Amino acid sequence: MTSALTSSELIPPTALDAIEACPFADEAAISALRFRETPYWHSLLRCRHLGIHRPDERICNWTARILTKDKRYIQKCLGPALNVGRGQVPFNLALERAFAWFAQADMQKISNEPKPIGRTREISICPIGDTYTVGHALRDYTDWTRLARSPGGHYNNLVLINHHLIPGFAHLPLEDFDATDVLALAKQVIETPPRFGFMPYSSRQEVQDLSVDVLRRRKRTFNSLLSILRMAFRHAWDSSRIQSERPWRCLHRIPVAHSPRTIFLTREECRRLLEACTPALRKLVLAALYTGCRVGELGALRVEDVGRQGFGIRVGAFKRGAARFVFLPDEGMAFFLSCCEGKQDRDPVFTSDMGQVWRRQHGNLFRRAVSEARLPKAFVFHGLRHTYASDLVRAGVSIEVVAKQLGHANTITVSNTYGHLSEQYREEQVRTRFSPLSQAHRALAVEKRSDLEHLWHSFQREDWRDYARVESKSSHPKQAFARGSQEVIQLFARFQAD
Repeated sequence: MTSALTSSELIPPTALDAIEACPFADEAAISALRFRETPYWHSLLRCRHLGIHRPDERICNWTARILTKDKRYIQKCLGPALNVGRGQVPFNLALERAFAWFAQADMQKISNEPKPIGRTREISICPIGDTYTVGHALRDYTDWTRLARSPGGHYNNLVLINHHLIPGFAHLPLEDFDATDVLALAKQVIETPPRFGFMPYSSRQEVQDLSVDVLRRRKRTFNSLLSILRMAFRHAWDSSRIQSERPWRCLHRIPVAHSPRTIFLTREECRRLLEACTPALRKLVLAALYTGCRVGELGALRVEDVGRQGFGIRVGAFKRGAARFVFLPDEGMAFFLSCCEGKQDRDPVFTSDMGQVWRRQHGNLFRRAVSEARLPKAFVFHGLRHTYASDLVRAGVSIEVVAKQLGHANTITVSNTYGHLSEQYREEQVRTRFSPLSQAHRALAVEKRSDLEHLWHSFQREDWRDYARVESKSSHPKQAFARGSQEVIQLFARFQAD
């Protein structure tokens, strides 16, 4: 297909990879699309998309859209994608019409500048010169992490480096880097709001207006950046690029209080979510609720991994974790076996509605399902993993078993994340398991049972996640294990909410 497309002067070479990956090139794939009011979209270039609009059996049209400078989408119909009585426009012609529309002068005037679609692959600087700078160190370090770390971990490093470190610190000679630069980085992280997608860059915030939760998140971001810098500077030291240990010895993490997870679903909320999912997404969500696996682990699952070594599934090595075996309840085992029927050993267990292996295409579908199910907007797919773990802990399963099921090396993460769980469960345990202490007060409790029950019912809320919640007024932990720079700690403490 590529050779035919490159002959068109309208189609830029930077779009060829995206065109090759387009799921709408195959007529059978278009026919398999479910009817829905909103089009299915595929990115050709940044701010330039090709789509299929198939609201019912009588309409199936090619559609193009652009994103304008003021962040609005404009769409154009390109002709029928399937022959439903009005002829048919083939894929190549639809592409040419789309790029011809993109190239029109009036569209060029109002549209955002197109860029090639793709993930960040390098740090956004090419350091030159004989002076070894922070940029040189980050470049050498990321060359190493590309080989040594998982693809996801390496990508996350690149994003953090490009956003926080390159603009203000890449030009500094590494030998001159000291605690004053660490303090400048801390101030930048505190005051700079995060940026998502096409959001414009925000002006720096007044730090005294930050909430405890926002401050906690920015402290964690700061600690992540220090970890990256420390590894990069140590790598430079080990490679004899610098003669002083000061650049990496001045990098001290700051203590931060752990924020336990509270967004996990009840069984009724799980049912509402499943009803709002597409058929393929419903299977993926069920798999996550039965196993607690990450979406990447489920996407990589093969038929041969189900019910081979034991009553459950084998999950391959993911991120920095080793392979593990996840045991299943009976209904979970029946579900996985049903998903494997008619497939070969090396076939993926789960595929998208388009028949593709699940990678990142679940995001928009899941957000739509969350909205339709009237769940908290902040709930993401990874919350299904928290739901799985919280359900086991609340049912009395030991922390050690939950940690092994999730693939954690120890119980610390599970204890910190799920130890609080539902305050209603903790309340129930205390009310039903406390041994009698005073016969007089026990008799008084029996006498006032109706009053006590009325008081208990008065505290019950529709959203059980807020039950008996005590808001923390500090992002500092009760006990600090990090030996942070006093100047940096004082900077964060200065803006602690009262």
